[in-house]
Amino acid sequence: MFELDIEMLKEQGMQLVDTAKKTALDIADKGKNQIDLLNQQARLSKAQRQLGALVYSLHKTGEENQPLVDKYIEAIADVEKTIEEIKARMTPAERAEAEAAEASQAEEDVAVQAPETAEEEEIRPRGETKTCPVCSAEVDADALFCNHCGAQL
Repeated sequence: MFELDIEMLKEQGMQLVDTAKKTALDIADKGKNQIDLLNQQARLSKAQRQLGALVYSLHKTGEENQPLVDKYIEAIADVEKTIEEIKARMTPAERAEAEAAEASQAEEDVAVQAPETAEEEEIRPRGETKTCPVCSAEVDADALFCNHCGAQL
């Protein structure tokens, strides 16, 4: 009889361990999805800013470089696809939470971009730069593509 109680306690203990393990893995997966989503959203924002800066720069100088613009658009589309894949792995509640946070961030971004801020940015000196390995042109350190030859950096 005593052995039966011990076996029953062992079985219950194993069930608790399995439940705890599953819960821990679920939490880890949720955290990984959130981190992946945040990283991809940051990449998307950066690529969109760079595309805007490129288009503005091209317009300001009267130049055209449609292949380079297309590369940025393709890069943005790839990141958007990755974001959708990450969201597909999430539960509906996680997805709704992520989309609410995304909408909130978008509102903050719009509020921060005041007209005088844009004017101040033009006056400031450029940030850090790097050299394109293909054409040796100087480009912004965080650029995805060379503004001169279109090489992926």
